[in-house]
Amino acid sequence: MPLKKSSNVPLVNLTTPVSHAHLFQLIASTLKSVIPELTATLVQQLVTRREREGETYIGYGAVILHLISERVPQTTVLLVKSQTPLDWTSRYANQIHHVNKFVILAISPHDLDGASFRPVMEELADEASINQLFEME
Repeated sequence: MPLKKSSNVPLVNLTTPVSHAHLFQLIASTLKSVIPELTATLVQQLVTRREREGETYIGYGAVILHLISERVPQTTVLLVKSQTPLDWTSRYANQIHHVNKFVILAISPHDLDGASFRPVMEELADEASINQLFEME
């Protein structure tokens, strides 16, 4: 089901090609109001740390980027869709994937039930659901 415009999950659509550095800067600036200490460097560090622990590529041109940190006061979800795929190297599987959909989960370690991102996670079961998730009504 497409997101409602009134949803508290922001969706950023990029029409120009994106680099890793640009993506990390975009995530930091978009989430700055919720996570004031967030910088592009910190985003990269948190994503890299999580990628060493497990696969982030979920298929269908999508990755889930986890930002798990004490600096995250409340769990937040951000969706980024790019018109141009980015070559994403899976550090866990040592494979390159062409990715144009990014689910960013900024997770507070104190959020035990995950209620704020459960609806998004439930939509990541198959390609049709993922594509619908990245649309806005």
